[in-house]
Amino acid sequence: MSFWSSSFPSCSSGKLITADHITDVTWNKQAFQRLVLSPKTKELIQAAVMAQGHLLGASPDIIAGKGQGLLILLHGGPGTGKTLTAESIAETQERPLYRVTCGDLGIEPTDVELVIVESVFNIGKAWGCVVLLDEADVFLEERIRTNQKQNAVVSVFLRLLEYYDGILILTTNRVGTFDEAFKSRIHLALRYPDLGETQRAEIWCNFIEMLKNRTGKLVDNKDLVDINDLLANVPKLAQRELNGRQIRNALMVARYLSKFGKEVLRYQHVQDALEPMVEFNQYLVGLRGLSDEEIAAEERLR
Repeated sequence: MSFWSSSFPSCSSGKLITADHITDVTWNKQAFQRLVLSPKTKELIQAAVMAQGHLLGASPDIIAGKGQGLLILLHGGPGTGKTLTAESIAETQERPLYRVTCGDLGIEPTDVELVIVESVFNIGKAWGCVVLLDEADVFLEERIRTNQKQNAVVSVFLRLLEYYDGILILTTNRVGTFDEAFKSRIHLALRYPDLGETQRAEIWCNFIEMLKNRTGKLVDNKDLVDINDLLANVPKLAQRELNGRQIRNALMVARYLSKFGKEVLRYQHVQDALEPMVEFNQYLVGLRGLSDEEIAAEERLR
């Protein structure tokens, strides 16, 4: 038996696949626990997403069909955990994650409405997905007189939000450009501040622990990863002002280095991987005269 992969929400292009390749989903229940968020924030997220499914049909809105969905806004700088939160919610709820970008929806108001209604929302409802609209800045921007097309796109998006009855998560790192009309449509807005040293240490530890579970043995029976050496140097690593995505990338490059040299992955490999990353960050700051955070603050983006 064969069918097209485009039947699945995560597949944007059609490929012929066979039923033999289908297996039961193994949900990652640990993903949500690894999120570097306060216990109160985690409890708030869990309560909202779990209650949404149970209360579906019991809309508090006067107009039938409105207000049955759950709209969550996650805002903050890059690499602070916004997308990971959406992915973890889907895993915890045992639902597919349907990830959409603004590029998938187009920029013409009629195209946006057609794609959102007929593709995103319909597929999301049919599969019971958690829908993630990543980097949703285009649809959240404040309307201005000089850009009527953009105003129309925002207006269409505002109207459609009220009638979606599933879980929709929006992420943005430019909340300062937000149109005020969205405030009353969002059920839960969570800010993701830049990572502090304690949070970075926790993220380093999480990724290092994940390495331990994914590696095998070398021919001489030594572990591929010296976990103790890496964990012992987490305090030093946490002092570097990196976001979560940069931490993940540094460990990935460090693994490549150790495998290329047929060596056990140690702290020195991470140091070597971090060096060009730090140099690049310093070069950008020197070129622009400001850090990413300073630019965002100056332009009132977040």
